[in-house]
Amino acid sequence: MPPRKRSAPTTRSTTAKASSPMGTSPALVVSAESGQATSLSYWDLWFILVANADFGKSWDQFAAHLRSSQSASSRFAERKLNHLRELQRRLQLADVEIDDIVAQVDTSPTELRRARNQVLKREPREHEWSEAMRHTPRQRRYAHAMRGFWPSFPVSPTAYAAELASRFQTRRWFSASQSSRIADRLDAFVTVAVGELHDDQAAQAQAMLRAFLTVVIELMEVADDSYGSLGDSFHGGFAHYLAIPLEETGIEEAVFFHDLLTLLIWEDYGLTYDQMDGYFEQMTSETADLCMDYLRQQIDELQDDDLDYQAEKALTWLGHLVAEQNRFDQFEKRVLPTSLRESRFLMAYIHDLRQSRRIERQ
Repeated sequence: MPPRKRSAPTTRSTTAKASSPMGTSPALVVSAESGQATSLSYWDLWFILVANADFGKSWDQFAAHLRSSQSASSRFAERKLNHLRELQRRLQLADVEIDDIVAQVDTSPTELRRARNQVLKREPREHEWSEAMRHTPRQRRYAHAMRGFWPSFPVSPTAYAAELASRFQTRRWFSASQSSRIADRLDAFVTVAVGELHDDQAAQAQAMLRAFLTVVIELMEVADDSYGSLGDSFHGGFAHYLAIPLEETGIEEAVFFHDLLTLLIWEDYGLTYDQMDGYFEQMTSETADLCMDYLRQQIDELQDDDLDYQAEKALTWLGHLVAEQNRFDQFEKRVLPTSLRESRFLMAYIHDLRQSRRIERQ
């Protein structure tokens, strides 16, 4: 039998790896006129190639495209959008233009096709995410809404939240019947908190009930509340929380209302809206000004972070507050961000608010 020929060594795997780099791998270092060196990953490079070829070198047009492709069920467009914004900021700080980078890299049809696939079509796996994709403004702001103001409370809710949440960490998912039993235990916690209030421990009761609100919202993410048990429990605790006289707790007014308004913006299960009816009407004009200014600031910041849905919620709460304070002129002229004043939807919304207030007075 003639000896078997040996196969020639192949470089296919090496070539494949070279042609499909990991997005987080270093791609090149660009030196600006200022002398500052900027390191770019392949993710950065792919975004730059697509911005140059498809969006006229405009980061804003590119961002608008990614924003239009977002959906509640898929967050990968949002992650890529955050990478784009972080890249845009880094290049601006380094005084580096897109043309400076494009002049130094391969812009062949093959490379551009790969860039478009990675940035516009493909959903990257978690281990491929850049830091900007991993840590989005949504995650940061949601965490802040749940617990961010707690260090400034007279009594921190942190320990109460940890203790209460530990009672429900036995499962990854709770059925509807299990949610009903959980609600019973939550109601018992509220009863204890209200007891503290009756014992002249208002700050402690406030901390317990604020912890309760966050724990219930987080339970809603892992529970079937078809029977409405968790929602009913939340409503009871929230009503007690809003009824606590702030002067008895020692909390600063700005801390309480900034925390409350942030929670209202980010609570997304419809647990709070009905219970706020009439709440803002009781405010002094000074407190209302504080809340209006904060909501206006939140609208601007949320828009800057491309969180349009939350910006609209902040605007809705602003309208709710203005309606109860009967200060529509300020809503249109002083409180409303300039970028939203010409919105047809908003003008219709203001009209409806005015009409509803007139009907209530009749």
